[in-house]
Amino acid sequence: MKNALDLPKNNSQAIKGFDKVNKESLKIQFSKVSFFVKENWIWMVLGLTIISLIHSYWYFQIELGVDKLLSKHNSLLTKSSILNSQVYKESYAIGKVFGFWGALLFKSGSGFFTILGITLLLCEFNYQLLFKNLFVEEGRKGKFFYLVILVFFYGFIYLFLSALTPKRLEVMGLPKFFTNLWLISMVVYSYFAYASESYKKIRELAFQKTKAELVALKAQINPHFLFNVLNNLYGQAIVEDSPKTASGIERLSRIMRHVVEETKTERSPIEKELKFVEDFIELQKMRIPDRPNIKLSTEIFWDGEPANIAPLLVIPFIENAFKFGISVNNESFFDMRLRVENKILLFESRNSIVKKADKLEIGTGTGLENTRRRLDLYYPGRYSLITTSENEVFEVKMQVKL
Repeated sequence: MKNALDLPKNNSQAIKGFDKVNKESLKIQFSKVSFFVKENWIWMVLGLTIISLIHSYWYFQIELGVDKLLSKHNSLLTKSSILNSQVYKESYAIGKVFGFWGALLFKSGSGFFTILGITLLLCEFNYQLLFKNLFVEEGRKGKFFYLVILVFFYGFIYLFLSALTPKRLEVMGLPKFFTNLWLISMVVYSYFAYASESYKKIRELAFQKTKAELVALKAQINPHFLFNVLNNLYGQAIVEDSPKTASGIERLSRIMRHVVEETKTERSPIEKELKFVEDFIELQKMRIPDRPNIKLSTEIFWDGEPANIAPLLVIPFIENAFKFGISVNNESFFDMRLRVENKILLFESRNSIVKKADKLEIGTGTGLENTRRRLDLYYPGRYSLITTSENEVFEVKMQVKL
């Protein structure tokens, strides 16, 4: 007789599949939780610190009391003063005081977390708002102002803690101790955080460069051979008296040479990059018929001050504008302004969004995503990029401090 609890043999595979689905689901949930914690950890620490601070205040002010705390501390100092050796007496006092405070913080249940939370909040505040913006980005002047702000910050914390500490507890030197602890922690945290962030960026840049080189190698078919062919075609167009064809071949040759040579480096001279952009736009114009429904307006300006730029930074926007914004039959336009003044690049473009009837070509946003990633890597904190897509018009505003 068959037991009702017996499962068919083929159910074992279904159970294994179910377990696999459960594991995958748990992994997805864990990744979501990890992402949430990573994005909002500072607010979580702030909330826990406030709760710990309230409990610590209740414990030390009400449960334990200032008189009891002071008597225990003074008794430790009295015992240490009985010893003969001055060095031993001081080390004994320091050890006993630290042991006393460690046990007291542990007994309070929240004192340690309060100090740790305040330390983390101050360190992150200093790193994100002061250290990165002044010490790192603004050169010598920024470093000087950062040190000045730290001096004022030291005085502010000391005076603030002195005002909160009861007069009878001044003998413990709590304001001075915590002020030194927090200032030293802020500086050490900033240097280690910046070193870690810089190391990650260097690794990311190396990875992106290797990836770009691999893509370029896959796309290349002996560049020198192509250059020779283009030069031969250019000469043939001149002989056959086809100036427009010759001009197009010449621009294409310069574009290919720029892509092959300049993308091997992390920075390209601004004059070469602007010439490349000009050639690219003119070559795009050559393939578009001269019709009244197509309006093209471009402006490129450079004040002549030497500067370097990450190669092919604005090309994705221009390429997408011609690819998805120009129609032979419908009303369409492309308006672009590219200016470089005082080593600041300002790029603005507006183009129509043409709906493709065959739906074969649609923008994936990959070019925009890659450009933003390159800006994060090459110009952290030195750029702004705003893109909007409304009423069938795509607009880009980008500013980069070169």
